[in-house]
Order: sequence, then structure tokens, then C-alpha cells
Amino acid sequence: MAAGAPAWEPAWAQGQPLRLFPLPGETSPPSPPSSSPATPGAPRAPEPAPGALPSPNALPGGAALPDRTIQGDPLLRLPPGMRAPLPAAVSANELAAPTVDSVGTLDPARGGLGYAMWNGTTRGRIVRLLDGLPTLPGSHAMRNLQRRLLLSSASVPPSTAGVAEAERAPILTRRADRLMRMGAIGGLSELLRLVPRNAGGEALDRLQVETLILSGDTNAACTLAGDVGGDYSEIFWRKAQVACDALAQESSRVDFGMTLLRELNAPEDQPFNRLVEAALGNNVVLDSLPQPTPLHLALLRAANMPLPADAVAGAAPGLLNAIAIADYAPYETRLAAAERGVALGVAAPGVLSELYNQAPATPAELANAVRDLEVKPSPKARAVLYRRISVESDPVKKAELIATALRFAARDDVYDHAVRVLDDVIEQLQPTADLTWFAPEAARALYAVGDVEGARPWLVALRDRGPVNPDARNAWLRLWPLARLAGDHQATIWEQSALAAWSALITAEAPQEAERRIAVMHALLNAVGEPVEPTDFLLLPSAAAAAAPAPASASSVTFGLESAAAAERTGETAALALIATGEQPLDGLDATVLNRTIRALRQVGLDKEGRRLALEAAIAHGF
Repeated sequence: MAAGAPAWEPAWAQGQPLRLFPLPGETSPPSPPSSSPATPGAPRAPEPAPGALPSPNALPGGAALPDRTIQGDPLLRLPPGMRAPLPAAVSANELAAPTVDSVGTLDPARGGLGYAMWNGTTRGRIVRLLDGLPTLPGSHAMRNLQRRLLLSSASVPPSTAGVAEAERAPILTRRADRLMRMGAIGGLSELLRLVPRNAGGEALDRLQVETLILSGDTNAACTLAGDVGGDYSEIFWRKAQVACDALAQESSRVDFGMTLLRELNAPEDQPFNRLVEAALGNNVVLDSLPQPTPLHLALLRAANMPLPADAVAGAAPGLLNAIAIADYAPYETRLAAAERGVALGVAAPGVLSELYNQAPATPAELANAVRDLEVKPSPKARAVLYRRISVESDPVKKAELIATALRFAARDDVYDHAVRVLDDVIEQLQPTADLTWFAPEAARALYAVGDVEGARPWLVALRDRGPVNPDARNAWLRLWPLARLAGDHQATIWEQSALAAWSALITAEAPQEAERRIAVMHALLNAVGEPVEPTDFLLLPSAAAAAAPAPASASSVTFGLESAAAAERTGETAALALIATGEQPLDGLDATVLNRTIRALRQVGLDKEGRRLALEAAIAHGF
């Protein structure tokens, strides 16, 4: 018998072949052999008399079975151990076949929100949610969430005949348009590469052309414009063909195209006309470009003309990174574009730090970097101070320079991008005893960029020195709520006494602002799951500015947000959270809107995103 086989298992089930058909000369197949031994200790059934037929309820070897025959069903003659249970009822949701609207570059392993994120949300509602998304969310956490929402691969209900126009609207086109508007050029470029040719129509073809230009591949952009431009009637395609002809030095075709634009009554675009002439090799002057476009930048690059200084202020977010890395633009213009791009989350901090390190400065300017930034703040002055910080080798002096830079950044309302550039520099320092004074600035800056691991040693240093150093104790108290918002349970535990001591410290420092600020922090702590009752931030009499009832529109959005979160509709929850917070800075948002938004995100599994939003809101409120 095979090891582990049931004692009653017949020999034919133990590996011996079972003959189903008679051999030549036989009239019927033989019965299965009955050489299986009886179960030890079990009574053996008597052998059948010679010539007697075996009982239909007998096991091989003679053991009898109870009669389980019901309506002659032979399966019910099997012993209980051999009868498979009936399968349990199975229910399944039918998934819609993948369509072009389902295309995405992010799966859950890469930060996507899940293929089923739109389950339970109708197509028409998805369209309305996408149309309601902010052009550029007001915080880095929400910008990142919007980018991931728009790039996620996700099943969407198919478009069917006989429904409203909104439900038949192309979802992929809306996603791509939002990505362009918010300046997520890299993600948009990856997304468009997945779209089959001729699957998107004019809107996606135009976005593809503009994305290729902003990515520096003008040749591919012109090839695509030449292939599809003739199919469309929009003025953009005529201008794109003129620009591409100018880049190819096809002057006769340029003349024809410009004539066609005039006949079509195209809106006047003097910068475009001058840049076409410049690309053809003519001498022109362009001293203003208040609203640059990708076509303008392509012509500027070809003509190797300096980009006018006013281009940065009016540039769409998607153009800022292209300007920051443009070798044809003046250094000051690139620097301004990089600072604005990092602040808006559309340019990498590394681009700005590289430009800072390229700042031209004499030894005297480096030595006077602090004084110059204090007297006359500017991107160039910030760059020189950054260079001064980078070359400083003494840790204490480096820390002093960083603290000064952060103080001036807060004064000049550029703290948000300053901490992102100084993050790597701060991480080079260690929380030694002679840098205890720097720990509050270091920890707060690292919390501001979401670097919880980097902030922890500075927080622990303050905590350990608190019993003997009152300044360290107060600094630890100020940072304690930020650590709780970040979810850092290694360096802190929840203590009601710590919250009470923090509140007393805030009240002593600024009595008139205390109740409003305490209400905001209580709302954020409650949102991330700390044991703070809603009444602690809703009923404070002097906290009206922070906890007043939200406007009707905001109230309806947050009501829908809570409903979507309760039903675990992830995509809908994320979209409504983005609509609820909008484009305004976090310190201008109602505290209850922040609370409900963070709670809803955490309810659908976006805990990290909710905590990042809470941290950014706290930093924005000056904590």
C-alpha cells in the first residue's frame, strides 16, 4: 500500500491499472482485484459463496457498505470518504473587456490605485469627476495623488449606445489633458506611448506632438504632425506644419503656410511669426513672450535665441521643466523656471540644485551670501547661498547657514521648494550634541518633505536631552504632533499629557492665535486616527476661522466623499478628495474639509497619502 493511503483503498486505486474493456476472448472485463488487506481491527466480511454475484454494496475484499442507493445513483454507493462535497455557490463580477480608456502606466506595484478602482462608479460619473479635478492641486501630496489617479491602469464601464453624451465621452482623452495641464509631462509621455495609433483622435494626437516637443524630440513631433495634421482642421495643425517647415529650412512651404494662416483668419501671434523668421535664419528681436507654447520653444531652440524673461511667469506648468533645462535660455530665466517648477511639483529638486551650483559668484559674493540674501532676496541670491552651504565643510557652520537659508525662505514665501533642495544637504549632518540647537529646524524641514526616517534621529536627540534642557524639551513638544501625524510610532507614543503640554506651549507663545491653531492640529490628529474627539476642534469658540461650517459646495463634495469611502470606491474617493481640496494652499482650507478628506483617504487604504496631506497641512499652518 502506498504510504498515507486510506486503509480501505483498493489495490486498483494504489497504482495498479484498471481494465475497462475485455481482452480478446473475454466477454466482460474482470472485476477489480481484491487483494487489499482489511483494516486492522475491523471485522472482515464473509467471502461470497462460489459462483455467487458480489453485492452491489460491497467493497473489494468483501466489506459490506450500507445501502446508499437513491434512485439508482451509483455515485451515492461510494463510502463517505470517497464522495467529493458539492461545490459552494460562486458569485463573480463580470469585468468589462479592456478598452483604450483602461490603458495606464501604473499598476499597484508601481503606485497605481488598482485595476478595480472605478468599481461601483458609473461611466458618466467618472467623466464628471475627471472634469472637476483641479488643474494643479494645492499640495505636493495631492498633486502626486492626482498624477497616480490619472496614470493608473483601471477598468472603466464601456460606452454604450443610447446613453447620455457624457457617458460616451472618451475618458483617456480627459486623463491625458489633465496630465498636460498639471505639467506631468514624463507620465503623459509614457501613457501616450501605450495608445494604439489612430485610437485617440485629434486631442490625443495634439498632446502627443506637444509632449514630444517638450521632451526634446522635435523630429518625432514633426513626423507625427505631418502624418496626421492633414486630417484635422484646427489652426494648431497649420501652425505646427509651418513651424516644422521652418525647422527644415523649407522657406517656400513656410510662405505658403503663412498665407494659409492669414486666409483662415488665425489669431494673431506675433512671437510665432518672428520666431519662424528667426528659425529661417533672419535677424529678428523678441523681447517679450508672455504666453509661451511648445511650438514657441521649438522655434526658439532652433534659432538659438534667448528666452524672454517674462516667459516664466506666464508659462503653463508643463513648460517650466523644459525652460529650466533649456541651454538657449539665460541662466536667470532657467533659475526662475526651476524654482517655480519645484514649488509646483513639476520639476525635480535635482534640476534646481544643479542650477544653484552653477551660480556665477566671486569669492567676495560667496562670503557675503547671507547679507546679500537678507538685503535683496532673489533666485540668484538664494543660489549663491546654496553654493556657500555646499562648499562649507564645518558641520556647525553648515548648519548655521542652512538654518539661515530656511528662515529667509519662510520670510520670502519660498519655504516649500527650499526644503526640497536642502533636503540632501541636511541629511549629510548628524544630530550631535553641538547641533542640538539645529534639531528643530532639521526635523521640521525633513517632515515637510515627508522624510520621516531622516527626521527621527533629530527628534530623538531632542527627546533625550529634554529632561536636562528646557529648550530641547519645548522643541520636542512642538515637533511631537508632527511625528504623530507622520505615523512615527518608533520615536513617540500617544500621550494625552504631551498634547496638553503642547497646547499650553502654543497658548503661551501666541494667545490670540492659540485656539484656532489648536483646533487645526486637533482636526488633523483626529483625521489620522489619534484619540482626539471631534468636539475638541469643532466647538472651540474662537476657532471659527479654522472650523466654521464649510460652504454648501464643499459640504456636498465632502458628503459624497464620505459616501464613496464607505463603499470603498477608491477612484471616486481619490477624485472627490482632490476636488474637495482644490487648488488653494492648505492653510486656506477649512479644517473640517481637511479632516474629512484625510479620513476618507485612509478609509480606502490610502493611509500614506492621508498622512502626507496632514503633514503638509500642519507645516503650511506654521507648526
